[in-house]
Amino acid sequence: MKVLITGANGILGSAMMRLISGHELFPLLRSECDISRVEQVFKKVKEIEPEVIIHTAAYTDVENCQVDQDKAYLINAIGTENLVNAVIDRGVKFVYISSTGVYGSYKDKPYNEFDEVKPTTIHHKSKIAGEEVVRGGIGKHLVARIGWLFGATKSHQRNFVYNRCIEAKDRGFIYADSFQKGNPTYVENVVRQIIFLIENNYYGTFNCVDNGPVTRHEYVKKIIELAGLRTRVEIAPEGQFKRIAPVSPNEAAVNYKLQLMNIDKMGNWEESLAHYMKFLKICG
Repeated sequence: MKVLITGANGILGSAMMRLISGHELFPLLRSECDISRVEQVFKKVKEIEPEVIIHTAAYTDVENCQVDQDKAYLINAIGTENLVNAVIDRGVKFVYISSTGVYGSYKDKPYNEFDEVKPTTIHHKSKIAGEEVVRGGIGKHLVARIGWLFGATKSHQRNFVYNRCIEAKDRGFIYADSFQKGNPTYVENVVRQIIFLIENNYYGTFNCVDNGPVTRHEYVKKIIELAGLRTRVEIAPEGQFKRIAPVSPNEAAVNYKLQLMNIDKMGNWEESLAHYMKFLKICG
């Protein structure tokens, strides 16, 4: 299949480019196509004529989305709409990457796909707007809700795992927040799960997360432990990490549909984290 991957230089998009085999891959970078510009999108799609679009490109900075909602909706909603309209009558398989943060903050337990979505931030509202566009315009659509993604290269600016190791190096202690819980999720597991769904013609909305939930504090403690550092990870005092966006304290989810259908290919977050950190060569 001819597979067009938007956001191909991001954490997930670059992993797609690296791990997908047996198909013809076409990376779509912002430098060559701005998805918020409809004429650029239509031109690129006509040129490639993809059979599958994996749409990983997004404005993911939750804090800045809250400040600049125009940019959030322009990229996450209208950019998605442009891609959908470019292939709306072509029978293309369309994969949209969303977030477990869209569920909101009305439950203490992990959310499943049949729970109502009540997003609390502009970022997550814009992601829901993108989801709705895809469902309304594409018959063969796949919406994958992921969370707390890790697996970037060292050079990636938003590499949470590597940045925590650098922060902790040569320090007696660091702080981590305990108020929020979620599912640390390895990018390679997400790629494998999505490719399985595409190749076996599964459509619909699926949570795609590694097992959890854990708090941010528990997550950071495990990172520092696996890095072989003696740095203590203390629970941050209330108000230590001030946020502009009203993020939910619970972004945890369960792969309920995947489990019911016996097609859950996601992994154990601790085992995956250990594997990833060995790959980065930051242990010891």
